[in-house]
Amino acid sequence: MASSTIESLKNDYRGKKVLVVGLGLQGGGVGIARFFAELGAVVTVTDKKNHVQLNPSIIALEPYKITYRLGEHRVEDFIASDLIFKGPGVPWTAPEIVAAIEKKIPIEMEMSFVASKFDGKIIGITGTRGKSTTTNLIYHVLKNQGLPVHLGGGLPGISNIEYLKNLTSEDYLVAELSSWALSGFHRKKISPHISVFTNIYPDHLNYYKNLDDYLYDKTAIFAYQKEGDFLIMNDLFKDKGFGLKSKMVTFSKNDFPHKLEFLKGSHNLENAAAALKVSEVLNLDLTKAVDTIINFRGLPFRQEMVGEKNQVTFINDTTSTTPVATIRAIESYDDKAIYLLLGGNSKNLPFEELLEKLKKVKKIILLKGSFTEQIYDKLKIMYPDKITESFDNLNDAVGAAYSIALTEKSPAYVLFSPAATSFAMFNNEFHRGREFNQLVKKILTDA
Repeated sequence: MASSTIESLKNDYRGKKVLVVGLGLQGGGVGIARFFAELGAVVTVTDKKNHVQLNPSIIALEPYKITYRLGEHRVEDFIASDLIFKGPGVPWTAPEIVAAIEKKIPIEMEMSFVASKFDGKIIGITGTRGKSTTTNLIYHVLKNQGLPVHLGGGLPGISNIEYLKNLTSEDYLVAELSSWALSGFHRKKISPHISVFTNIYPDHLNYYKNLDDYLYDKTAIFAYQKEGDFLIMNDLFKDKGFGLKSKMVTFSKNDFPHKLEFLKGSHNLENAAAALKVSEVLNLDLTKAVDTIINFRGLPFRQEMVGEKNQVTFINDTTSTTPVATIRAIESYDDKAIYLLLGGNSKNLPFEELLEKLKKVKKIILLKGSFTEQIYDKLKIMYPDKITESFDNLNDAVGAAYSIALTEKSPAYVLFSPAATSFAMFNNEFHRGREFNQLVKKILTDA
């Protein structure tokens, strides 16, 4: 089946002008450009980042004949295309996108394009928090039971479009789906066969006009499901009355009455419960499923324990880019003193609850950015003795956190859970997370 899909795509796109908007550094843009170049399309890549910033992705595409328009977008590139692939961070309201829509040029997004061509079963996971962990839990449960399963969606380093080359109707694709990716599902009027909705909190309000717009994109995960499909929904939302054609199965943390060996926090019991409900829907061996979930070691950059020295444990939670996520991290590590690395750029999200939660933190080491500026005056009033200066260098901030923690001479966490985006100092939160880990490993190995 996969080979016939590729032959069909070659016939459709050979010689066509394909514009990839947003090359990025996580692999998605590279995969799309490579895929269409191999189909015989005439590929142009446009990105507002420059050649230096995108160098690793450009090197990966060196074997292919691709035209680059970097540091800017030009409307003429958009309206001269036969097909546009829009990156997740590019708004549908961007002038160049609007111009292309007016010219009736097809605009695709990677995951919704893959879903429309893929013959197998898609298990889609969305929500504000817990997407990546729940996606990986489900993937490992299916894999450990011998099913032909593949990991996809917005996880870094994965090219979903490559799956069209060899996946068949027997395969499962377990995909993390952001609100941005789901906007493409709305436009195609499709939803995954099995959908998991972990939770919803305010997020990305630097991108969306309001919370309703953000929630609307999220609803694409179930809006077009059919009879025989399933929605695995956090039971906080069970009474919303979504007018489903699919069957709703709800979950709460109480549906997983087992101790997780490596994951901390009640939010991870919710993620575990969601994975177990998927196992039930698929009629899997539940004893084996529970064992897989219990022993799941977690993901890099999500409350990741990097190491311990002199009774100070370093936790990398760089993917906490919202106040709610940092609240969950503080709750997960309240058994010892917390030295919190906090700050970065703002998503225009409510932060009052986080400010209250900072009562549980021993010291707040601030990182430069617009979110830090937003909360600084309130922090000065509420916690004048807890806050440090704003560091514009992560090395100095980590060093300060460790030094302060050492003075207490008692067990402590240095918790890197910024509650904000990374763009003041880094390309993205993963870049920020890798840098933190390198700095910690230097501390751990220094005499």
